[in-house]
Amino acid sequence: MALIIIDGELCVVENEEVTHVFERGNLSRSAYKHMCSWVQTNFSLKLNIHELWEKAQEAWDNLSEQNKMCIWSVCQQEKQNAQDIRDGLLANLKEYQGYSSVKNQFSEAIERVFENF
Repeated sequence: MALIIIDGELCVVENEEVTHVFERGNLSRSAYKHMCSWVQTNFSLKLNIHELWEKAQEAWDNLSEQNKMCIWSVCQQEKQNAQDIRDGLLANLKEYQGYSSVKNQFSEAIERVFENF
């Protein structure tokens, strides 16, 4: 059993099969990021998946506002960095010669990656 981030979501993988996804739902990016990190750090086969997620939520809720703001700040920096990289890649892609159908596929893939932030 392993915990792996796939498309921006923490997943439990067993025998190369995703058996559970810790969905972000309506959590902020900073809360989700902290909770995923908590689950990865405190993963135990003694707890079921739902108990782990509840404990991760409790850990987030118990953080001081100062720590929450620090995590939020890091997430904002990541988002800005992702936006800068996306913009650069799209600008380079626009200059490439090639079929627009191929370039559109790459453009859509770049935008999907950016949506994770």
